[in-house]
Amino acid sequence: MSNNIYRLEEILKCQITGEWGTECEVDNGICILRTTNFTNIGEIDYSNVVKRNISPKKIETKRLVEDDIILEKSGGSDNIPVGRVVYCDARIGQKVYLCNNFTQVLRVDKSKAVAKYVFYFLLFQHKRGYTELLQNKTTGIRNLQLKAYMEMRIPIPPIEEQKKIAEILDKASNLISLRKKQTEKLELLIKARFIEMFGYIKTNDKGWNCSVVNDVIDSITAGWSGNGEAREKKEDEKAVLKVSAVTQGVFNAKEYKVLDSNTRIKKYVYPQKGDLLFSRANTRELVGATCIIYQDYPDLLLPDKLWKIKFNNKVNVFYMKYILSETSIRANMAAQSTGTSGSMYNISMDKFKNIVIPLPPIELQNQFADFVQLVDKQKEQLQKGLEKLELTYKALMQQYFN
Repeated sequence: MSNNIYRLEEILKCQITGEWGTECEVDNGICILRTTNFTNIGEIDYSNVVKRNISPKKIETKRLVEDDIILEKSGGSDNIPVGRVVYCDARIGQKVYLCNNFTQVLRVDKSKAVAKYVFYFLLFQHKRGYTELLQNKTTGIRNLQLKAYMEMRIPIPPIEEQKKIAEILDKASNLISLRKKQTEKLELLIKARFIEMFGYIKTNDKGWNCSVVNDVIDSITAGWSGNGEAREKKEDEKAVLKVSAVTQGVFNAKEYKVLDSNTRIKKYVYPQKGDLLFSRANTRELVGATCIIYQDYPDLLLPDKLWKIKFNNKVNVFYMKYILSETSIRANMAAQSTGTSGSMYNISMDKFKNIVIPLPPIELQNQFADFVQLVDKQKEQLQKGLEKLELTYKALMQQYFN
């Protein structure tokens, strides 16, 4: 394959800065995409779109169109680098969408390159950690060095070759999305059983006795946030987990940063079977994300933004995972979280311990846990297939872009 090498900005028709607008009444404004609408596989999540007042002139000049690439240029945190990208497919034209001021629209010149090919190249660069080198590492919000990003060299093969590569990666990406949706359906089945057995938590319509979280905790331990490198870990190396290891509700053991062999580990806390991991710091929507650990991971250290929690015999860990994930409980945690930026909020241990939860009989909790574990076996099989698909996808991207 014969490639010409261009700077990214040379193959763009234009760049469009995001727009935040002003407050509006519910459902009266223009749909605004934020970085919270970004998924890790480059798709847009349309389920949590805000609406704002935008001037007609800005709507005309900044409206998103199919094939636009949206770049996350600000946000992130000490543990979550910026630089993610998402691709605007045909759905973007069904409504008027803009993106907010933490993002930048990259519109590809179609006479020079295929937008989907460029998108996959940029997605690969972020996944391999390149964009982490191009940002201001300050506490709170991180900012991508946009000028340096636009200097990125991109190999441009003939148009037909670009289309072929994009089609192959599309097929792999679609299979991954399908497998994830199958897993999501099983998760919805668990949530339906939870409501059936325990009722609606916000109203406690089944009249369970209530208590505070502190009464059911045996121990809470925070980790230590060491600096590490975003790369694949070797067998004899240790790594510090990122908060993104927890945010999807299931443990992702691949979300880590590898520690240098000379690093002096100040606090050695690692996930063990039966632990509940809890994200005490994240975006406001993701504060309080949890997952259950099914095996020991002695080579993965917890950062200080993740707690490992062990419970006493009043509760089952599976019940606690789903009670802490319940909408009204999560909303309560989000409301009590504090922060100085729109990207990282914290809930204190005292506030967490004083959250009120219903306590149904332990026998009923155990029945629910048995059901969850049966469904989890099906999810495990799907996960194994998903991991194989993701390895294939990664190998293809390395083959085309490395």
